[in-house]
Formats: sequence, C-alpha cells, structure tokens
Amino acid sequence: MLDSSPPETAGPAFAPGSVEVGEHRTRAWRKSRGLKFGLAIAAILAVASPLIFKRSKKTQTWSAEQAPPVTAVVVTAPFLQEVVERGEVESSSNIEARCEVQGRGSLGTAIIQIVPEGTYVNKGDFLVKLDDSSLRSDLVQQQIACNTSRASVIESQAEVESSKLALKEYESGTFRQEEQTMESEEFVAKENLRRAEEYLRYSERLATRGYVTEVQLEADRFSVEKSRKELDSAITKLEVLHRLTKQKTLNKLRADGEIADARLKSRENSHALDDEKLDQIKAQIDKCIIHASTAGQVVYANDPRNTSGEPLIAEGKLVRERQMIIRLPDPARMQVVARINESRIDRVKVGMKVRVKVDAFANVEMLGTVREVSEYPLPSLIPYTTIKEYATEIDIHDPPDGLRAGMTSQVAIEVRKLDKAVQVPLQAVIQRDNRFFCLVTLEGDRIEAKEVAVGLSNEKSVIIEDGVFAGQAVVLAPQNYEDLVSLPAATGKPKAKPPTTAKAASLAARKKKAAAKTAAIPTALPALAKP
Repeated sequence: MLDSSPPETAGPAFAPGSVEVGEHRTRAWRKSRGLKFGLAIAAILAVASPLIFKRSKKTQTWSAEQAPPVTAVVVTAPFLQEVVERGEVESSSNIEARCEVQGRGSLGTAIIQIVPEGTYVNKGDFLVKLDDSSLRSDLVQQQIACNTSRASVIESQAEVESSKLALKEYESGTFRQEEQTMESEEFVAKENLRRAEEYLRYSERLATRGYVTEVQLEADRFSVEKSRKELDSAITKLEVLHRLTKQKTLNKLRADGEIADARLKSRENSHALDDEKLDQIKAQIDKCIIHASTAGQVVYANDPRNTSGEPLIAEGKLVRERQMIIRLPDPARMQVVARINESRIDRVKVGMKVRVKVDAFANVEMLGTVREVSEYPLPSLIPYTTIKEYATEIDIHDPPDGLRAGMTSQVAIEVRKLDKAVQVPLQAVIQRDNRFFCLVTLEGDRIEAKEVAVGLSNEKSVIIEDGVFAGQAVVLAPQNYEDLVSLPAATGKPKAKPPTTAKAASLAARKKKAAAKTAAIPTALPALAKP
C-alpha cells in the first residue's frame, strides 16, 4: 500500500513557516509517491505477464515470415492395417542340385565348369563339373590296394584247401601207416616172444640132461624177458597212437584249418572293403559331373546373407559336401520369402491375404496368402545388430509369365480391415510424453492444439478414437508450429495406451516413410502405436 500522507519535517535546516521549505517538502513527497507507484505496477506486470502470454498462446496465428501450414481433413473412411516388408521371390518347389562329393579336408571341391545362370535346360543336360583330379589319383592307389588284397585272399584260399587235405591225409593215410607199423611191431614182438619162450623150454630140457650150461640157460631166459618187453612197448605205442597221438594230431590239423579259414575270411573282408572303397571312388568321380534331373531354368544358389560382394557359386569357387549349387525352380509354384521385423511379427498369422508387387513389374499386383511363419529368427544380414527378423513364406496365386526366382518384391500383409473409421494422416499427429496431439485450424488463420486418443495405424493413416471429428482440418508436420500454441494440460481422461518399445519403433519407421513422401514436410514424425 502506498503512503499518501505528507512526509514529516526532518532536520533543523528549515525554519517552521518558511514558504521555500514548504514547497521543497511537497516536491519530495510527490517524487517519492510516483517512484513507489511505478515499482508496484512493474511488480504486478511481472507476475501477470506469463499467465496472459500463456492464455494468448492457446490459439495463435502464424507470423508473416512463416509459410502457411499444409493441412489435411479428418475423414471417416475404410481403414486397412497392413504389414509392409520387402521379400525375395523364389519357387516353393525347387529341384536342387547339390554337391555330393565327400569333403576332403576343410576346403571343399572346386567348380571346374558350370552352365551360365538363367540357362534353360532339359532333363539330363549338363549342369556342373567339379574337380576330380585328386579322386583319380586315389583311384589308382586303391586299385593297387585291391590287387594286393585279392592276392592275399587267393593265398588264404590255398591254405584252407591245404589244411583240409592235410586233415584228410592224416585220417586216411598217415594215421593208417603209423597204426600198421605199430601193429607190425607188435606182431613181430609177439613172434619173438613165442620163439624165445620155446627156445627157453627146449634149453631147460637140455639142461636137465646136462647138455646146456647154466650160462646158456640164463641167456635164453634174458632173451624171453627182452622179447616180452619189446611186446609191451609195441602194445603201448599202439595204444598211445589210438588214444592220444591220433587225437592230438587231429586237433592240430583241424585248428590249422580253422586258422586258415579265419585268415581267409579276414582277407576276404579286407578285399571287400577295398573293392567297396574303389566303387565309392568311382561313384565320387561320377558325381563330379552333375546333370539336370528335370527341365527348368538354372538359378545359382548364392546365399543372400553373403556381404562380401563376391558370388559363392562360380567357376573356381569351392563348394562343400551337401552344399546347394543350382536350383531348378518350378515357375508354376512361386512364393515370396519376406523378412518381418520382430516388432510386427506378432500381427502376422497363417492364412492372411497379401498383396505382392515385384520391382520388375511395377504395374502388376499379385495376390497371395501367408503359408508359414517361422518360429525362429533369421541370421542377421548386418553384423553386430540386435534387430531380429523372421521368415514368412507367402504363396503367390497365379504367378504371371516372366516371374523369376530371385526378384525383389514388396509384400503388404492385410492384418485388419475396418469398413469405417475416423482417421488422419500420420504426419498430423505429434507425441509428447506418451500423449498425442493434433493442431486444428480455426477461423481467422488460427490454430489450436487438441489432445487425441489414437488407435490402429498403417503406413499412411492413424485412427483417432477421440479428440477431433470428421471434417476438421489438421496441420501436417505440427512440430513446425508447436511453438505457436500451448499443449493442453492433462485432464486425467484415459487416452490411448502408451506404446511399447517395439511397436513404437515399428510405427516410427512407418511414419518416417510417410514423411519422406510429403515434400512440404521436412521433419520425420515421432512414433505412434496401436493401443
């Protein structure tokens, strides 16, 4: 509050009742009151000016230096939500020509000759020739090994036959000879014993008459004992021959026969393995030349993940065992393999309708159906990236003539279709702190910020569930005019759900594409997401 009373007299310099002193007091009081009043006004303006300024920015016009904003009308129209991605055309029924030559180390087999890509071949025509020089060297070495093992087999066969003959020889010849010899010895020993006994009896009769001396008689008795011992020895030999020697010899001969037979089988198996390996080498040499198993157009099986810039299939390149070299696609059964970003793969289902455009046929639109969605991500084409993509196979209905495998295409998978929905272009929506706004044009070249609730979105438009209505004009690229208005304060009224990171990234990419098509809008829009 300002003090309007005159100031009291201070100091002894002025005498009471003096006219000069009174005028001086009056001027000082007026000067002091004017200064205080000015300070108070300045303080009031400093406090009230932000409120006045903020209230005035709720609706504002653009300046003469600024270009008039580009606008679009909020419309109620059919809405189609699609997942748009790039893909590659290939045949769903491919006859594959693979390298069937077994790997030799870690390098593989070199391609010596190959038909040019795009060549039309008939069944049985030449496709690829692989290097067989090392195989032919192995063939010569293996033929030597086969001949050596065959000689060993023949030797073992002779040993087996010899063992059989030795067994038969002993049983029918050698044993009988030894038996007869021992029987003869026994017979002679018996005869000698009989003669010695007769001679001893004769000597004993003579000795009783005194014609034979006692010494001679003892000699005759010794002769009898000797003959008896020789007979016992002959009998023992014959018994040993029958009971032991025969069995021992038979066992040895039979064992020799079994050993020879086992050696023969071992060498036969070894020879069979050598022959089998020889046949394998011959088969590998035959597989070095690949012919077409059916008619078709030659397509090299180059890996799209190859980022080196050099083709994997060409003359002089190395191929591994079971590596695909050539495809012969069926032109009547074509498909597109699209790489769907992980932020949109949850929307794609088997059986969804698809629109397919091939870069080579810009004016031709083909129809297709999602046949399969992979459960696992594809290997990344870009090193050291965390973005995952999933393969989606799309059958093409009635492929046109001239459609070839390897062509680049664009697919638009129909996710959801609405007959009627309030919608605005993607470029008309701005996001701030998980809230969405549109700038609406009013009469008198004024614009006003409106908070909106967004729904589904596609590559061009986004559904508006609340905030604006059909027929209103909204500003495209509102971020260029954001400084002219104040965004409404949060009212607590539920709006669209905040976008997840993956969906926000997906919609941000679509908005970026849409912004690039609008020449009057230089700045990309922030992310949008379906609730």
